[in-house]
Amino acid sequence: MKRLFLMAMLWAFALSAFAADVEHKRGDYTFFVGDAPAFVTPREIAAQWDATAPGADETVWRYWLYDEQVDHRKGVDATYTDYAYEPRSASSVGDAGRYQIEFNPEYQRLVFHSVQLRRNGAWQDRLLPDKISLARRESDFEKDMADGRVTALIVLDDVRVGDVVRIRYTIAGSNPILAGQNYDLLRTAWGTPLLDSHLRVLFDPGTDVRWRLDNGAAPPAVAKNPDGVEVRVDAHASPSVQDEDDYPTWYSPWPAVQIGPARSWADVVDWALPLYPKADTLPADLEARIAEWKRLPDPQARLRAALRAVQDEVRYFGVEMGSSTHRPAAPSVTWTRRYGDCKDKAYLLSTILARMDIAASPALVSTTRGSAMARVVPTAAAFNHVIVRALVDGRPVWMDPTMTQQGGDPRDTDLSDYGLVLPVVAGTTALAKIDAPMEANGGVTAVERFAPQDKDGSVRYDVETTYTGASASSMRRWLSNLRNDDLKRRYADYYRKRYGALDIEQAPAVTDDRERNTLKVTERYVLKNPYESEGSATRALDLYAQALDNPTDLPRTMARKGPLDTGLPGRFRHEIHFTVPNGWRPTFTDEKGRMDTDAFAYAHSVEVDGQAVTLHYDLTVMERELPGDAANTHVAEVRRMRDDLSSRLRFATAPERLDIAQRDARLKALLREVAEGGATE
Repeated sequence: MKRLFLMAMLWAFALSAFAADVEHKRGDYTFFVGDAPAFVTPREIAAQWDATAPGADETVWRYWLYDEQVDHRKGVDATYTDYAYEPRSASSVGDAGRYQIEFNPEYQRLVFHSVQLRRNGAWQDRLLPDKISLARRESDFEKDMADGRVTALIVLDDVRVGDVVRIRYTIAGSNPILAGQNYDLLRTAWGTPLLDSHLRVLFDPGTDVRWRLDNGAAPPAVAKNPDGVEVRVDAHASPSVQDEDDYPTWYSPWPAVQIGPARSWADVVDWALPLYPKADTLPADLEARIAEWKRLPDPQARLRAALRAVQDEVRYFGVEMGSSTHRPAAPSVTWTRRYGDCKDKAYLLSTILARMDIAASPALVSTTRGSAMARVVPTAAAFNHVIVRALVDGRPVWMDPTMTQQGGDPRDTDLSDYGLVLPVVAGTTALAKIDAPMEANGGVTAVERFAPQDKDGSVRYDVETTYTGASASSMRRWLSNLRNDDLKRRYADYYRKRYGALDIEQAPAVTDDRERNTLKVTERYVLKNPYESEGSATRALDLYAQALDNPTDLPRTMARKGPLDTGLPGRFRHEIHFTVPNGWRPTFTDEKGRMDTDAFAYAHSVEVDGQAVTLHYDLTVMERELPGDAANTHVAEVRRMRDDLSSRLRFATAPERLDIAQRDARLKALLREVAEGGATE
């Protein structure tokens, strides 16, 4: 409480620095117009683009300036932004004519200093407060998250190609619950050419500053002045960086500098511990459930029962306003209202497990940095998610209570994408690593059977698809959101797109063994006419190994420099069994193929045995990521593999042409019939 009171006093002090600003109200929300804060060092924008800098011949969009100046002295936490950009094509003018700023009015104050537009070398004042709107438009609400953010929208009239738009504003204040656990970061290159970028951060005198550099960013300059410590980062003529996408969680392509006061991970734990006090009381119905779970035969069973209850019976929804951004609701509240966000559910689960004498604690993770947390200046602000670590038989079990419809043993769940995590346990001084399970247990096996119906030329079509491990959990989640009629329609429409008209003999039937985490879907159809004609005597059927489609999805960028996320390890198999119709003859023969890379092993075969044709596709994914120098070879092989997943079976439907001896024998037989009079009857 003393810490929050102190932060409130500092917030009041920060507001006093902006007392001369002019207030503009929009319903329940307010913004201000005023001069830049006294700590700001103004910058000039170049009159002309540096002819030697990247972007001199840019035809779509370019950035002239991004300048961020931050004052952390005396707990003010005021961030000044000076941002200038230029549309270089007609298609970019729409984006240039509007600008959005998000802030949280509960603890932040937005002050506009200027909105300007440069045309033909002359600057025009475009700050029109009456045209600035404020609205509660939370970008994460559709993700079941409400955090109180408000969006300020600026719409500029008459923006043209070649105009330079410049916007300067300050957001004063930061979330008090973080108690100064913030950091500052500057990307010195973006996806579009950037002429000048700057970061200037002011700390209280005597502050010991740390920084981390990524992808070749230059180190900052540090000056120790009487009124504080000044840290500066300056970059000029930054080329655009290609975002190849499909990276492992830990990788970012952007050159960047992160700056913050010297802290340790123990300091972050000390900050977090008071947020998760021991809960002494729980609702009566939950106490009754815990009593039932205590009677289960072993700690693994008790842990699994508690995890399933928190995952499936407490829906995910976060109201992250004020201190609720980082302070969880009491476990009794979360259970009673049956909803909560990651920290609420993690606090609830760890409390339940402790009641059953299973050591458990919340653990802070970053879903966007993963193992790259090793390169972060220690700070609570770097984490955006909370999971649970339990200790069973002396070994850690990592669980994410926000996952739903998860099956199997929690020890087999792969949370290694989270990389390095910080358990909220007294005495913790370092990040902990989440290892992947020893054996991959995920995968998909599909078996298709085509049997001709001689009476009308149609084909009976049976499909059985079995999902295991992570694939079963994912499929279970997808199915839980579908009505039976929707499931039936979606499956049938998929096959209609592949094979044309059909009748549904058995709608998709689901058999789910959640304990073993296997899920099976069986279907049966009658395909009316799945074949294509290739001339008068050849029919063809197109087949596709759908079970291998997702793990062989090609990345957005094919020619790569950065590392590639290749997907979860597992085994994916697809079998196709085809019975050849009477009188038809396959025009193809047996074949086999194989491909191998550092990340996968693939085999494909076609076998013809009389009237039976069998196709096998078998893919084992062994690595979940590859370095850049191996990614290009891998991508080329995956492209070849995807081509191999499609097969066209061709069948001759007319009798084979007779050889000369056979034709002579047939002719002599006909002549004998004529001579005997049999051919005229």
